[in-house]
Amino acid sequence: MNRFPVSCFAITLLLLSSRSPAQEVAAKPTGIVVERTFWVKAGKEKQFATLFERTQLPRLKALLGDHQITAFSTASPLIHTGNDQWAFRVKINWASWEAFTRDASARPDQKSNPTLTYEQALFGDLVIDRKDTVIQEDTYGAN
Repeated sequence: MNRFPVSCFAITLLLLSSRSPAQEVAAKPTGIVVERTFWVKAGKEKQFATLFERTQLPRLKALLGDHQITAFSTASPLIHTGNDQWAFRVKINWASWEAFTRDASARPDQKSNPTLTYEQALFGDLVIDRKDTVIQEDTYGAN
């Protein structure tokens, strides 16, 4: 009867000793990827792109320089699909959840804030809707 606990203990030791360092579980990354989508009024695509380049792009570059984000990219359709909206996407690799939440909480409400700058008000007027989506990104076939 004493053999059963000894056998269980021996099997456990054998399994633990057979794990190589390569089998260790990788640490969960601390950063997150957010896809920020702006739906822009039809016919206002160029005005939005110019305003984004003048106001948002320098802000994202500053966050990159402050190591709040590790990378970002922008994407826009080459051909308008003919519906009422045009979607402009910004993919932001945030360094941490804290940096993302700090940025999200500091964002002024562009529809109802009476103390907006002219550019912020114009930005809010051009954008029908905006959505931040936390995404999981899997890349295949990368160089």
